[in-house]
Amino acid sequence: MFPTLPQMKTAILSLGVVLSLFASSALAASKEGEACTEPCGARSRQLKGHTFLFPILQQSAFVTSHVGIREGLARYDVPDVPVNDLAPLDVHLTGIQQTLDLSLSITNWLGVTGYGRATIITGTNADGLLASGATVDLLGQLGAVARILRSDTSGTQLSFRAHYGYNRGREITLLPLVNAIVNTPQITVGGIIDGDLGQFLFVPRKESSAQGGLYVAQSFGPVFSLQASGAAEYAWQTRRPFDSVLGGRFDQDTHAFRVFLSVAATLDIYPVTAVPLAVMGEYVFRTGFQERVDQDDRTLKDSTAALGIYYSGRANLQLGIGAVRTFNAEPRPGLGEGGRQLESGEPSLSYGELILRYVW
Repeated sequence: MFPTLPQMKTAILSLGVVLSLFASSALAASKEGEACTEPCGARSRQLKGHTFLFPILQQSAFVTSHVGIREGLARYDVPDVPVNDLAPLDVHLTGIQQTLDLSLSITNWLGVTGYGRATIITGTNADGLLASGATVDLLGQLGAVARILRSDTSGTQLSFRAHYGYNRGREITLLPLVNAIVNTPQITVGGIIDGDLGQFLFVPRKESSAQGGLYVAQSFGPVFSLQASGAAEYAWQTRRPFDSVLGGRFDQDTHAFRVFLSVAATLDIYPVTAVPLAVMGEYVFRTGFQERVDQDDRTLKDSTAALGIYYSGRANLQLGIGAVRTFNAEPRPGLGEGGRQLESGEPSLSYGELILRYVW
């Protein structure tokens, strides 16, 4: 049984209190030690006097011990979904995203990582229709990072990362819903969500994935740095759509191959102005293919950009806010007049989040 929204928020707030207490005690111990002064916990992610930030859209090249939490709000919009001879529908989703990431360095060149994310969809709107109840999407990852190269002279670090992920939840799918409307003309659009046909809107799914990639960080001095990565991922997917003839759900197995090319640039003005402020801009391009049932494979080609503003006064603490926007997302299928398959307008995904991460 999925946790309720109040339970999720209580758990995150409790975790934040625990992390704050832990950070305070760790900082006090650091100040008491004669061999180590702040920011000793962040030395593993410093090169040529520059303290690297952890990006939002990619992982970093550094082997660190840290814990982080992120909490954000997301909005997903799909415009102009074709519905036979009815007026096109606009679908709007809003949700809350909770994220926890952990990393533990075994040596200065090898570490293990963990990642967990829960996305709670709190509202669904299709031309004013509201789907009752919330849906939760859960993602977990376990992995490792190995440093290949570190040069304090050139300010360069290169690492290899690999992880296994498992994702389970319910996706929003529009074509079965549209088919239900077209094939059941006696039912009103307003009654679809309340009746058994509501099962068409949410499709349970699960995905297992394996990913590996190279990650590089380059410092150009205390103020400016670049981070980049190239990663490949293979995914095994199972969907369970609803069949009105069978009166139940059935399995659909597919696969996907994805390639991620990412870059992030950071400008930190704290070393030259004593103002503890850093700005990071990010971009990731995703390509590959997605297998589809009874259709040709779809080529992936979406882009995502992010901008984050961070407090940079303490090298062992990352605190900031970030905004993310996805472009060229995959259109959603629908049906035009005569049952002809058409696609929606270009969907958009936007979210903002609060970021807190402590390094020791």
